Amino acid sequence: MASNELIKSIFGWIATAFSLTYKIPQIYVLYREKKHKGLSIMSLICQALAYAFYVIHGYINHDLPILCMGAVSGLQSILLIVLYCLYKNKETNE
Repeated sequence: MASNELIKSIFGWIATAFSLTYKIPQIYVLYREKKHKGLSIMSLICQALAYAFYVIHGYINHDLPILCMGAVSGLQSILLIVLYCLYKNKETNE
């Protein structure tokens, strides 16, 4: 791998690492407090769709960092959507 390609790869993996960690606090708080207030379901859905397209883009372009980021971040977005719906329904029934 050429030096330039190595640098691109390193920056790609660093960006992926940050992308995979920034939702963890939100998932934790939502799970701990079991309250959906303050979250926008439309924003979460748009994020999940965007990550689906990142996966497609990463696959087509053979860009492993983008593919991994899209897949894992997409799963995190889906988890947030599921928790949002679960806790919204729970609050509605109380």
